[in-house]
Amino acid sequence: MIELAVVAGLAAVAGGVVAVTARTGWAIALGLALAIAAAPLAASPLPGSLSLVARFAGAMLAGYVLWVGTRVKAVRSDGSAIGLAAETAIAAAAFLIGLWIAPVKPLPGPAAEQAAGIALVALAVVPLIGRDVLRVGIGAALLALGLSLLGQAWIGPGQPLGQFALAALLVAILGATSLLVASAPEMRGYAEHGPAAEAVAIPGPAEGNAASARTIPGTVRATGAVWTAIDASADIPVAPDAWAEPAPLRPSPRAGSMVRRTRHPRGSEPPR
Repeated sequence: MIELAVVAGLAAVAGGVVAVTARTGWAIALGLALAIAAAPLAASPLPGSLSLVARFAGAMLAGYVLWVGTRVKAVRSDGSAIGLAAETAIAAAAFLIGLWIAPVKPLPGPAAEQAAGIALVALAVVPLIGRDVLRVGIGAALLALGLSLLGQAWIGPGQPLGQFALAALLVAILGATSLLVASAPEMRGYAEHGPAAEAVAIPGPAEGNAASARTIPGTVRATGAVWTAIDASADIPVAPDAWAEPAPLRPSPRAGSMVRRTRHPRGSEPPR
C-alpha cells in the first residue's frame, strides 16, 4: 500500500510543476494552492488538526490573492523559460535523488518529505533567476515551501506556531507578488520591444528651433490630437518648451474652397 507521505509529496511536486509552467493566472494559483496544501501531509507524524487547518486556509488565501493579482493582466507571463518537459524532468530527478540520499541518519522524517523538499527547491531555481515579477514570486514561495519540508525531514516535525508562521510567510510572499503585478505599468502597449515608455504628452519639435532641441528617449508624442507610440530606444528631438499641452486642431483656412458648385445641364436649372 502506498504511504500517504509519498502521495502528498508527489502532489506537492505536481503542484509546483503546474505553478512554474502555467501561463494563466488561475492555473498558477491552483498549482501553488495544491503544493501548499499537500506539503504538510507529507510529514510523519501528521501535524495537529489546528495546524492543518491553518495550512489549508493559508493555501487557499495565497492562491486567491495571487489569482486576484494576475486578473489585472498588467504583466504578461510566458510560462517556464525551459519548458514543461524540462521542468518535469528536473522535478522527477530531484525527487528520486531525495528518495535515495540520506544526509541525516537516522532520518527523523519520511524520505518522501525530503524528496518533495528537494524537488520544490530545484523547481524554484529557474523562476528566481528570471526578470518576470510573477515568476520570481512563484520561485520564492516554492523555495520557502521546499526548505520547510527539508527542515521537518532533517530536524523533525515543526511546532504548531511554526506551521502558522510558515502559512503567514507564504501568504505574505504571494500577496506582495500580487501587489507588484497589479501595480505594473499599464502602458505596456507602448513598449512591447523595450523598456516601458514614459507617459508624457509632448508635441513634436518646433519648426526652426532644431538647434535648441533636446532628446528625450522612450516617450509618447502627441501631434495635434493624434497620439504616437515611440520606441524607447529611439532618440527623438524635442523642443525645450515641449512639456505644454498638445495644441488643439485648427480648421483649415481653405475649408470653404472645398465646396464645389454643381453645374446642371442646360434647361434643368432649379428654380430661383
